[in-house]
Amino acid sequence: MKFADNEHRQFFEDMMQKTGALGDNYRMALFYVLGLLPDTRRWITDIYNFEEKAIKFSALKKPWQTSGNIRVTRMAFNLYNGFEGKVGNRKIDDPAKYTPYWLFDSLNADYFLEAIKLLNGVYKY
Repeated sequence: MKFADNEHRQFFEDMMQKTGALGDNYRMALFYVLGLLPDTRRWITDIYNFEEKAIKFSALKKPWQTSGNIRVTRMAFNLYNGFEGKVGNRKIDDPAKYTPYWLFDSLNADYFLEAIKLLNGVYKY
């Protein structure tokens, strides 16, 4: 498994320790993707509820989200639980922004593929 930089690796390792997520491929993929960017690392408590062990959909509307940050957040949410912009019949975000066409139009596409491998158990971390 490759990391973008030392900060990415450190964030991932810290989250594995903090959450006990080793062996939980969904949370491993989530934190791997969220560790890619300084803003998603910095605002992790806006994105993930550590007490409830759940993602926070409100993160999608935070003012610190840029086009790059939101793409990373959306990819992480999609890998975590298949989120595609809706919860039941309630639309939270634009479902078109969760397609491979949109998500992989990114400088982080190679890392997104790494996260998919992690999700599918290709990597044993």
